[in-house]
Amino acid sequence: MYEPLELDEPGNKVGLIEILKQAQECLAALDDDYSDGRSELEALHHRLVAGQFRLAVLGQFKRGKSTLLNALLGDRLLPTDILPVTAIPTFISAADQIEVQVCFATEAEPVKYSLSSSPSLADFLTEHVTETGNPNNRRQVKRVDVTHPAEMLRQGVVLIDTPGIGSTHKHNTEVAYQVLPQCDAALFLVSPDPPITEIELDYLKEIQQRLPRTFFLLNKVDFLDENEINTSLRFLADQLAPLCDGVPQVLPVSARKGLEARLAGDAEGWKKSGMQRVEQNLIDFFAREKQHILHDSLQRRTSDQLNNTIMQLQLSLSALMLPEAELKQRIGQFRQSLPDVEREKQAVQDILSGDLKRVTDRLTKEVELVRHQAHEKIIGQLENHIQSVVEIEELERSVRETLAQELPVFFSPAMRKVAEIIRAEATELLTLHQQRSNRLIEQVRQIAAELFDIPYHAPSAGRSYTKFEISGWSNDLFISDMDPVGQRISRKFFTNKFRRKRTVRRLQEESRKLLNQNVEQINWALRRGLDENFRQFGVELSEQLEKTISATRKAMEVALKKSESHSHETAGREIKLKQTLGQLQKIIDQLEKER
Repeated sequence: MYEPLELDEPGNKVGLIEILKQAQECLAALDDDYSDGRSELEALHHRLVAGQFRLAVLGQFKRGKSTLLNALLGDRLLPTDILPVTAIPTFISAADQIEVQVCFATEAEPVKYSLSSSPSLADFLTEHVTETGNPNNRRQVKRVDVTHPAEMLRQGVVLIDTPGIGSTHKHNTEVAYQVLPQCDAALFLVSPDPPITEIELDYLKEIQQRLPRTFFLLNKVDFLDENEINTSLRFLADQLAPLCDGVPQVLPVSARKGLEARLAGDAEGWKKSGMQRVEQNLIDFFAREKQHILHDSLQRRTSDQLNNTIMQLQLSLSALMLPEAELKQRIGQFRQSLPDVEREKQAVQDILSGDLKRVTDRLTKEVELVRHQAHEKIIGQLENHIQSVVEIEELERSVRETLAQELPVFFSPAMRKVAEIIRAEATELLTLHQQRSNRLIEQVRQIAAELFDIPYHAPSAGRSYTKFEISGWSNDLFISDMDPVGQRISRKFFTNKFRRKRTVRRLQEESRKLLNQNVEQINWALRRGLDENFRQFGVELSEQLEKTISATRKAMEVALKKSESHSHETAGREIKLKQTLGQLQKIIDQLEKER
């Protein structure tokens, strides 16, 4: 079993844990109108303490999602079939042995399975999570929790098998969308037949808005030859690029071959299937980014939930005092304002795209300047060696030594300088965009505040995401083709003049190639950082705006429902809501200090 976070370690953000505890206690005194908020905070608290990072496998039906998960687990755990199978989200976490618990949307007690149970595990899962055993989810299964001893899970990772979108079963698509808020990252699985569909692209837009990291896999490549694989990868990259603000990495795999190899203990087969690379990429990602993404994800969701609850409290308080007819009129006015908000959102996103293009153009200019300076300084020195060193073998050694010495001396400060220039310009643009985004999100809140006479308080400014990663440079690209045998042969058959001319040309070409590749590393590293930061801003704008509108609508609907029920217990309810509101506002102030 993975180890939970130690609460006394500074890096584990004890403050967020305490904030979640306080918020849960605060909402405990309210009625069922706030039960969803309480449940969400409780779930966030549990995940933070346990350090649970949720990685979902997403995509259209019959792409091989369950088979891929089986391959990663090294076990034929999840049902697979030629027909759409998974109908219920299945959460797989670490334990020393396999156990299963089925939870229902009704008040029915969970049903449990262990290896000592009967029938078989495959039959048990088929009975509850597949369209064959549980058509249209007639059993009203909410989720299935599975524990498994797989090594990957022991890193605090929870793998999620999800229903496929786009099948004839509408329920599956609905559940596939509903599970997204519970995820921290995703493996998005496609296959060559058919190629990526419009349904998948629409689903991916939603994924990109909600999740900070998505890995792309092209499955079932064992049915293609090498040329067909390359063609499919190019087509897929072209389709994904507009949604990802750049061409994403897509890994070709055969989950079926990978599972067979893993079960047979065939290391070479595991590598050939492409699954070894997927597994290593995930391990590296977990080591570098898992904890950071998990904490940021939970902190953001905590903030969202608290803000939504505060708005719900404010609207409820105001609506308690309104006659039913006037309440309906104000709800109608709010709905009429939403098209204008949507147009403003599009304008903000257009400005963001323009800002990204401007800072990218600046990066291109700075990179070209570095390229020119590198050629002028380093190639200039190499030309001096070429002119002054006569002996061919000595010339090659001299050029190698010069490159090994000059590359770090030149590129280290050059990279820092370009990074600082781009960071400063991007930070300025993103700060302005942050202000625009905040104004738009608050516009919705202010509309509701004005309609319902709610005291309006603008939030504190959000932070800018400007942590650009810069990869190191490499001098391993300069490879000589003049081995000792080749030297002896060339001395035997070619004149010294011809050999020198050939060596000089090769050294010049390889040196220029090496410099250009190092320059492109600067460009690639900074461009990746820019794309990710600007994409994150766009995602957060859409997500926060939608959540704000949704929370506002819900609060209005609850208020209208209570008004229509002619509830006369308004005085006591008003006091309780005001007390809770004051407590929650103090809690969210604490949360802002943690950011």
